[in-house]
Amino acid sequence: MENISAPRGVNLQVYLLGLYEAQTRKRDGMAGPCPLPILGTRGEISWSTIVVSAAKQNMQAKAPVTAAQNRSRQIKSAFKRLADENLAVRNIGDPANPYPVMFLHESGSPQFEKYGYTVPEWYENSPSTVPLPVDFFREGWVYLLTPAEIRMYLVLKHLASRFPDTHGERGIFIAERERQWIYGLSRDVYEAHLTLSRFGLIERMEDGSRHSDGKAVNYSEKTAQGEITSPHRFKVEPDSALRRPAWEKIEKSLMNYPPTFEQMKRKRG
Repeated sequence: MENISAPRGVNLQVYLLGLYEAQTRKRDGMAGPCPLPILGTRGEISWSTIVVSAAKQNMQAKAPVTAAQNRSRQIKSAFKRLADENLAVRNIGDPANPYPVMFLHESGSPQFEKYGYTVPEWYENSPSTVPLPVDFFREGWVYLLTPAEIRMYLVLKHLASRFPDTHGERGIFIAERERQWIYGLSRDVYEAHLTLSRFGLIERMEDGSRHSDGKAVNYSEKTAQGEITSPHRFKVEPDSALRRPAWEKIEKSLMNYPPTFEQMKRKRG
């Protein structure tokens, strides 16, 4: 997901919605092309109605563009990026009326390039799958979490499913090397655990060696002495944490965490 994620783009949202559509339409086996058109001409469900983006109209441009046209452009751009990463095939089927996209295997491996998306079996082991409940989509989390927050949440879900005993006893963690090499998470994406904790999706375990804001106590002195600061440990909340409208929990958390004085100064500047 590192290759398709963008801070303000819809690539990751489109990809997850595509997998969700495939798995709800086809419970097992190969799902085939996605039947949704990009634009609904008769009010039917389309990609433009299920994708949420900051698409705005620009009627003052030399060639005026509506918000719907802008959203369509964003979706087509996302399809192209997914195709570039061997995660989808565009314009497949009847040349006169092709389906806009068919999703492929999540690995992005070229060996799956000619085969449609196959729904994972329930018995596949945890290293190859990330369990994501339907409420993640139904309650709007896929729309309101940023790409960084989604990536961090999926990584923690993956680790919790790989190491269930450790997760239940004392929480799981991501060492810096594993964070960068295995999951491709930058430091900024890793910091998304702060908002995920506020939203009630994960719990950051208490650590006496750290301040309440997560910073290590006497970090400079410990580093000078060659001491290694232990990473944060997390517990992923049960899937029931997703069973409320995302906007309610996010709004409440943001109201309870007003901006700091430094943030307000930067905003005024």
